[in-house]
Amino acid sequence: MATTVKANKGPFAARAQRINIYLLIVALLMLAQQFTYTVYVWGFRLLFVVVTLQVALGNINPEWDGKKTLRKTLVILLVIVVIFAFSILVTPYLIELGRPKRSF
Repeated sequence: MATTVKANKGPFAARAQRINIYLLIVALLMLAQQFTYTVYVWGFRLLFVVVTLQVALGNINPEWDGKKTLRKTLVILLVIVVIFAFSILVTPYLIELGRPKRSF
């Protein structure tokens, strides 16, 4: 009878955090290279995604399984999107508050 041995990969959240750190290093190396502008642009895009994901993954427990990790990560990313959208909406009003009143 053949038995399969599963390698202990560790919890999903810890693996996701580790992969995210590796992607962060790759993005920084892509930005640091001076040979191709296209690689630089893709490095910047990757950096934007990885840093945003790091905010979410950095706030979860590394011991969580895949389902809980994905659920909490999506909730945190949704909060980031709401804050970002709110700041875009409120910015014009804040700019108007700082301008002096016109007197005619």
